[in-house]
Amino acid sequence: MRIALKLLFLLLVAGVGVTFAASNDPVSDNGSQSYFDQRPRLLLGAEAGSETSLGYKFPSIAVGPGIEIPFAQRFEFQAHAQYSPDAKYITNNGNSLNLDASVIGFATRKFGLTGSVKRSWLWTSQFNERAWYPSAGIVLRNDYWGPGRLWLSYVFPTGCVWATPGHPCTLQSKRLQGVELNQEVRANSHFRWGFRGGVYHFCDQSNPNDPQAGRNCHLGFAALATFRFEFHAGKLSHFARSNSDETDNF
Repeated sequence: MRIALKLLFLLLVAGVGVTFAASNDPVSDNGSQSYFDQRPRLLLGAEAGSETSLGYKFPSIAVGPGIEIPFAQRFEFQAHAQYSPDAKYITNNGNSLNLDASVIGFATRKFGLTGSVKRSWLWTSQFNERAWYPSAGIVLRNDYWGPGRLWLSYVFPTGCVWATPGHPCTLQSKRLQGVELNQEVRANSHFRWGFRGGVYHFCDQSNPNDPQAGRNCHLGFAALATFRFEFHAGKLSHFARSNSDETDNF
């Protein structure tokens, strides 16, 4: 966990440095001044798809709120909560809760660096799990099917594997890690759609008191469609310069 957080911190520091090294007076693609709307964006979303190779019964469904707060023209803070009633194959029941927070720093109008930390809880009739999932990557603004963003991130592994005198490690971490891809498109001012996928490496439970026994590890995949309703908090700013491109900074 410490190594992953250090890497995440270094990436964010690098992003801040690159961002402030760039011009502090943003310019749009057509060369005119570009001023960003700083209103927070409130979100209510859902996703549905498959995570069967990660141990969940089909279909995988999750719902929850979120918030996005642009600030200082090139930065954005995001936070989300997500509840899922997905059942685990091994217990035929279960539900989970995920909370995450992330920061984006845009070095240019279309390219940014991002770092995120997610906390996950899983409850079943036979066991409970909780884990940290730090990640870091890039964000690309695009216009494939309308105004959109593409995230490409790497999830770092965390958690204990083998018991020590000071840490019993009663439930081993899966040490899940892998690459995630997320594309989101704004269909109109209040609705977004997209898709999320990932390729992960993770390991099964074994005897934490017997390192010689080893563990079986696998590759798993996730593919989900996402839908989110968007609401703007506050009033849209009005800018004095007539040659500016007004944008909400999505």
